[in-house]
Formats: sequence, C-alpha cells, structure tokens
Amino acid sequence: MKKSTKIFFLILLILIIGIFIHPQKVIYEANVEGKVIDENNKPVINAIVYRIEKEYYIDKEIGSNESRDLRTEIAKTDKNGNFKFYEKSRIDWFHTPLDLPFAYCYAEFEIEKSGFEFYKTKFGEFEQYRIENCYACEKVLFKPIIILKSLKKIETQN
Repeated sequence: MKKSTKIFFLILLILIIGIFIHPQKVIYEANVEGKVIDENNKPVINAIVYRIEKEYYIDKEIGSNESRDLRTEIAKTDKNGNFKFYEKSRIDWFHTPLDLPFAYCYAEFEIEKSGFEFYKTKFGEFEQYRIENCYACEKVLFKPIIILKSLKKIETQN
C-alpha cells in the first residue's frame, strides 16, 4: 500500500470513530419526590422504594437487542411517607450521529412494604416530553403520590 492510501484510511477511520464514539450525549435520570400513603391517606413509614432503570444488551443466542429492569437506587420513606431520588447523569459514549432532537423523560420505580400489595409503575405512568436542549430528564421533577393497598383488605374480599 502506498503511504498516501494509508494516510487516507487512517483519516477515514478517525472520522468514523469521531462520529460514533465520543462523550457528547448526557443521559439524565429525573428527580423524584414522592409520597407513599395507604387507602386511609395515612403515610406509609419505612416502605422500600427502588428506582428502576433499563439495561440494554444483545442476546447472543437469538441475536436480538433485549432489555431488563435493574434496581439502581434504594430509598426508604420517612415518618411522613416521603421519599426522594435525586437527579443523576451518565455519559453515553456510543450513539449514532442521527440522535433525534427530542426526548421522553420517564421515571419508573417499585415499592415494597410488608402488609401491603407490591407496587410497580406502569410504562408511561410518569413521563414528560421534552424538546429544548434535549437532555430529556435534566431539571425534571416528578411528584407522585402512591396509594398502597393493604393485603388485609384484599384477603377479606376473597
């Protein structure tokens, strides 16, 4: 190979790497300041709340993109039933140059407390559509009020 051909391929390689692999896209997880109450509007103390995030991976057996839910943060409700997850961010190194100029911000979480029914958010239950600056969940605050159902009432109905 000629020296000029090697230089051309080296420049092309650097250009391709620069387009797809660079620390530009910042992913934010939203602030969540929630409250957990029972059916009588009384706060549920010491309920365990988990922030759920998606982990994406490639299933090598079937060759498809898959995702699974991960519990990434844990909080306990205080004496007033309040819990808080702070905004956090990470840098996405691998992405396409065609990232769309809008984004959805959503929050998913699970709540466990003995004597109460397990609670998990439904997809899209807490979401917000953003266009400006496109850092989806940057400076977004969700304030859910979650009502946990007592297991005692469920057993008496059966």
